[in-house]
Amino acid sequence: MALLNAARLIGQWKEEKNSLVQPSQIDDTAHILHAALGDIPVKALVLVSHDTRELIADLFEWRQATGRAITRQQAHKRVNRVLAALNEVPSMQAILIPEPVPVHRPTAHPPTPRTFLLYEQMVTLERHLLSWCRRDRGEDAWLLVLALRLMTRLGMSETVVLGSLAALTHQHVDGRHWDIPASPDAKWPHDGHYRLTLPDDLWVPMRAIISRAKAWDRTAWLLAPSAEAEARDHTQRRQQLRTQLKVTSQRCLKALQHCPDSEQWHSLRSWSSLVSASRYVTVMRGVPPLWATLLRQYPLPTCTPVPLLADSDTAHRYAPGESQGRLPTREAVRNKTPAPLPDIGQQTRPAGVSVITTTDFPPDWQRRVKNLLQQFLAEAARLSPKKVTAKKYEEPMRKLLVRYEKRLDRLIGHSGHYLGWVLQFLYHQLRTEGNKLSTARTQLSRLTPLTMLMHEAVLDLHDWDDEVVMELQIDAQSGSQWSATTLERFKASFRQFMRFCQRHGMLEEVTLPQPNAGSLAPSVLRTRILSPDHMQMVWETLTRQVPSGDPRQMMGLVIALGFYAGLRASEVESLTLNSVIFGAADEQGHRTCWVEILGGKTAAARRRIALHVMAPAAVVVCLHEWVEERLTECSKWSLAEVALFGPRHSPQTFTRASLITPVIEWMRYLLGDDIDFHGLRHAAVSWTLLRLHAAQHPSFRDTLQHRHHWMFQPQTLQMTLSHFCGAEAHDTLARGTLLLQVAKWIGHREPGTLLENYAHTLGLIHSDILAPKAK
Repeated sequence: MALLNAARLIGQWKEEKNSLVQPSQIDDTAHILHAALGDIPVKALVLVSHDTRELIADLFEWRQATGRAITRQQAHKRVNRVLAALNEVPSMQAILIPEPVPVHRPTAHPPTPRTFLLYEQMVTLERHLLSWCRRDRGEDAWLLVLALRLMTRLGMSETVVLGSLAALTHQHVDGRHWDIPASPDAKWPHDGHYRLTLPDDLWVPMRAIISRAKAWDRTAWLLAPSAEAEARDHTQRRQQLRTQLKVTSQRCLKALQHCPDSEQWHSLRSWSSLVSASRYVTVMRGVPPLWATLLRQYPLPTCTPVPLLADSDTAHRYAPGESQGRLPTREAVRNKTPAPLPDIGQQTRPAGVSVITTTDFPPDWQRRVKNLLQQFLAEAARLSPKKVTAKKYEEPMRKLLVRYEKRLDRLIGHSGHYLGWVLQFLYHQLRTEGNKLSTARTQLSRLTPLTMLMHEAVLDLHDWDDEVVMELQIDAQSGSQWSATTLERFKASFRQFMRFCQRHGMLEEVTLPQPNAGSLAPSVLRTRILSPDHMQMVWETLTRQVPSGDPRQMMGLVIALGFYAGLRASEVESLTLNSVIFGAADEQGHRTCWVEILGGKTAAARRRIALHVMAPAAVVVCLHEWVEERLTECSKWSLAEVALFGPRHSPQTFTRASLITPVIEWMRYLLGDDIDFHGLRHAAVSWTLLRLHAAQHPSFRDTLQHRHHWMFQPQTLQMTLSHFCGAEAHDTLARGTLLLQVAKWIGHREPGTLLENYAHTLGLIHSDILAPKAK
C-alpha cells in the first residue's frame, strides 16, 4: 500500500487532471489536504464526522484570515468535494456531512402576479382564436388552435404537445378517442398510449385536421406539409411543427391587433409567450390539479387497450371463451381443449418475511460500499491508466477482484448482494469487454446513486422483480437533478447490468424492457389488465365444488389476493396464519377479514388490507375455510410459525416457483401469454380507481361495460369509498388525499408511482372529468 501525504496526493491528482487541483481550486484543496493528512506520509486515514466539521470550520476561518472570505455553506461544499475524492483512494475513509437541500413545494396555481396576469391575457385571447381560424385561409390555423387548446384544456407542456402531434396519424384517432403516445418514440399500437375521449373544444380542431387528410394512408403523418416531410424522424417533425407554430402564431397575433380589446393581451407577442401564458389556464378553468398536470411531461400514464365502455363495438370479442380471449392483438383462436389444472411443486421455505435487514449496518454503509468500489477502480488504474485487458494484468486483476469482494462481503455480512454483482460487472467490463477505466467509473457512478442504495430491497437480487426495478429507478432519480440525457444513460447502464446478471442465472423475475422504453419496467405488457369477468372465470374453475384444504382452493385464493387485494408475490409467499384476522359473522353470514402485511421490500409495504371490502364475499368465505383447515393441520405450531399457503400438515410456505408460477402458467394457457402475477397488482389499482370514481359519479358507472358486476353495485361502491376515506370521511375528497390512501393500500410511498406505472384506466376517468356535465 503506497504511503501518501498532502503533497503526494496533490501530485497524483494533477497527473489524473482532477478538477480539484485546477488553478481556481488548488489553494483550498491544498489547505484541506494538509489539515487532513499533514506532511508525514501515512498508509491509511479515517475521518469521522467530528473531524469533517473541524475541517469545514478551519477552511472558513482560514479564508477569512487571508482576506478571501467565503460563506460556511461554500466551505461545507468544498470540504465535501475534497473528501469525496479522498474516499476513492484505497485505505482512505472520510465521513461527509450532508448538505441541507431546501425542498420546493410546487403548486398547480399561478405562483406570481405576472403568471396570473399572463393567464388572464391568454383567456381573453382564446375567445378570438376560433373566429380568426375560420377566417384565416392558412393551412396551419387549425394546428395552432389545436396546439394551444391541448395546453389550455389538458395542461400539456410544449414538449408533450409537439411530441403528440409529431406522431399523429389516422390510427391514433378512433371517433372522438385519441391514443396519445406515452413517450416521444412510442409506436402504435405496440407501445404505451394514453387513451382520451376529446371534449368539443379539442374535437373541433382535431376533426378539421383529420377531414383535410381524409384520403391519406392510415399510417401517414397527418400534419406533414409535404410528401418529403413524411420521411422525417420524430425529432425533425417536432422541429418542423415548432417552426410552423411560431410563424402561424405571429400571423394570428398580427391579425388580432385590430380587435377592440387587443390591449388586454399586450404581453403575448410570440409563440413562446403563448406557451408560457397557457401554463396555468387548465387548473384555473376548474380542472382538478391532478388532471391539469397529469399530461404535463413524459412519460405519460398508459391506458389499457381492452375496451371497457359499454358502447364499444368490440368489447364482446374479449369476453372469456371468445375467439380473442382478452388480447386485442391475439391472432389464433384459443385452444378449445380444457387446460389441465396446474401441479404444485414441492419446494418450500420457513414461514414469514424473508428480507435482508440493514439495521446492524454502519449508518453510512452506502457511502462506504461506494468508496470500496471506487477504490477498486483506483487500484486498477495503477496497473494501467487506461485499459487492463492485456494478459499480464490477468492475475493482478483477479487478486484485486477477490480482495475487494471479500471486503464488500465483510461489510454487508453475506455474499451475492447487489454491490458484489456490480463489482463483478465492472470486472467483466474491464477484462472481457475491454472498456476503458474512465467508462467503468462512469458506469459505477450510474449504478450506485446513494438514494438508490437506500432502497430496502436493493441488496437482495433474489427478491428483485419488475416492481423493485421500477422503484429503484424512481429512487435513483429522486436524489439527482438529472437531465433527460443523463436519465437515458442511467437506464442504458442499468439494462446492461441486468442483462449481465441474467446471463449468469440471476434476476429471473425481471423482464428486460425495450431499449427505447420510457421506464426500466416494461409496464406496457401489463396495460392489458385482467377484467372482473376473467377473474370470475378463473375463480370458479379453481374453487367450484372443491373440498376445504384442496390445493385448487389455495390456487384460487392466491390469484384473488393479487387481483382484489393487490398483494405482491413475495407478500403472498410471506403470509402466515397470524396475518389474517377474521371478525364474527353477522346475521347474513358475512364477516370482516383483514390481511396484515407485516413486512416487505419497503417500509411502505407494511399495511392492513380490508379483504371484505375489496373482494366478493365468496373469497372471504373460502379464505376462512382454508384458514380453519390449516389451523387443524398445524395445531402444534404458533400462528406466526405456520404459513398461510404451504404443504398439508407442514408449517413451511411454498416458494414462488412451486405455487405462483404453476398457476400463472395455467392462466396464460387460458387467457394469453402476457399474464403474470405482477400484472394482477396493475389490475387491482386500475379497477379500484374506477370503483372510487364511480362511487362519486353514478352516471360514470352506467357507461362501463362491467356496470352489473359485483364491484360496481351501489352498496359495494359506497362501502369502498367510505373505507378509503377512512377517519377523514368526506374531508379526504375535499383535501384531495384519496389517491394517497390508494397508494398506501397498494404499498407505495406516494401516488406518483401508482399514477405513472400502475393505473391503466386513468384515461376513462380523465375523459369523464373533461366531459360537459348536465346542470
